[in-house]
Amino acid sequence: MYNPPAFAEHDRGQIVAFLHRAALGHLITASTPGDDGTGDEVGDGLNNGPSIQATALPFVVDQDLTRVRAHFAKANRHWRSINGSTGLLIVPGDDTYVSPRWYPSKAEHGRVVPTWNYELVHIHGTIEIHHDPAWKRTMVEDLTDQHEARISEADQRPAWMVSDAPSGFIDDQLKAIVGIEVTITNLEAKRKLSQNRAEADQYGVIDGLARSDHSVDHNLAAAMTRPSV
Repeated sequence: MYNPPAFAEHDRGQIVAFLHRAALGHLITASTPGDDGTGDEVGDGLNNGPSIQATALPFVVDQDLTRVRAHFAKANRHWRSINGSTGLLIVPGDDTYVSPRWYPSKAEHGRVVPTWNYELVHIHGTIEIHHDPAWKRTMVEDLTDQHEARISEADQRPAWMVSDAPSGFIDDQLKAIVGIEVTITNLEAKRKLSQNRAEADQYGVIDGLARSDHSVDHNLAAAMTRPSV
C-alpha cells in the first residue's frame, strides 16, 4: 500500500474499531492453473500465468489483531486452492470526493485541486481452511453476535442468536460453508483525511462534508474529527 506518513494509522485500538465498523473485506489470492483441487483449470484459460481470485467476506477480527475468521460458500471454488497460502484482505471504509471550493486557501492563492478522502486497511496473512463443524459454528456465532450488537441500539427487539434456529437446520447450513482463518503477518492502515492540508482547510472540508445530502459524507466528516496516532 502507498501510505505516506501523514496518512498512516498505527493506533491498534483505532484499527480494531475501524475493522469492526467496516466488517466486510475482499480476500485476494493468486494461484496457478489447475491448483484448485479439482483437476480443472482456474481462470479463463487465456494464459498459463497465475490466476487472481477475489471473494467478498464478512469477517470477525480478534481484538489483538492476530487473526481474521470468515467463511466461504462451499460451492465457491476459491477456497480449494488457498490452504496454506498467503492472501491479502482489503477492507475499505467510507470514501468521498473533496472539492477545492471548501478550502479557505482557494481564495488566498488558488493553488488547490480536488482529492479523495477515505479509510482503508490491508491485512496480509497465511490462510487456513477449516471443515470442522464446531470451528465453523463458533465462527458463525461470533460473527452473528458481533453484527447483532451493531444494530441493538436502533432496534429494541431481542438480538437473533444462532441457537434461535432449529439445530438440524443450522447443521445443514454449516455443511454448505467452509471456514477460513487468516493469521495476520502484516497489517497496513490508512486514513487519508486531509491531514496534509492546513488546519483551516481541514475544517473547511469537515464543514463541506457536513452540509452534504449523503450519509457517507457525514461519516467522513465524523472520521476527520476522530484522533489519529
